[in-house]
Amino acid sequence: MRLKAAIALNALIVALEVWAIGNGVEQRGIGDFMYYTELSNLFGGIACALCLAGEVHALRSGRPLARGLRIAKYCASCCLLMTFFVVVLVLMPSFYAAGLDGFRLMFCVRELPITHFLGPLLVFASYVLFEADRAMTLQQSLIATVPTLAYAVVAYPCNIARLWEGPYPFFLVWEMPVWQSVLWFLALLVLSLALAQVPRLVGRLVKNEPAQ
Repeated sequence: MRLKAAIALNALIVALEVWAIGNGVEQRGIGDFMYYTELSNLFGGIACALCLAGEVHALRSGRPLARGLRIAKYCASCCLLMTFFVVVLVLMPSFYAAGLDGFRLMFCVRELPITHFLGPLLVFASYVLFEADRAMTLQQSLIATVPTLAYAVVAYPCNIARLWEGPYPFFLVWEMPVWQSVLWFLALLVLSLALAQVPRLVGRLVKNEPAQ
């Protein structure tokens, strides 16, 4: 029954992500993939599609879901949590500071209810309820920071070279002193490291197993 529920939830997530990403590309073209939001949702959709296929196979064969698929889903969950918390902690306040309705702009426009909220929530719930890797240690969990660091490694040089402008305020290196850019980088790194522990630890709680 749990496996069938996992399959149904992954199928729902894949359908939502296909619609949301397709809508974003239709509105903004291929440049939509400059945004961490779109990349993290694409990652989440792919991870859920792979888990969906793996769980269908597991249902037929009686074999457990491959650990590699669990790790992919874990990393996707962490990236989507990063998306949600950057929206809540950084982007919404910046819109409110400019006199705009940050909540409406971030959560109520076009595909944003999915990419900023439902996607992160459902992928996180799917992982901790059905696919949590109970063997994952603190050291192994650091792999979840790699996609975020890879994005930063591209975004910062592109902004320094003036090939990109943003697309997020903390990447606007020419509009702030160097120390402020460094602080932004460190703050985002700490956030990524902290969020990497959330699915791991919550998954352990759901499984009623103490964390390592």
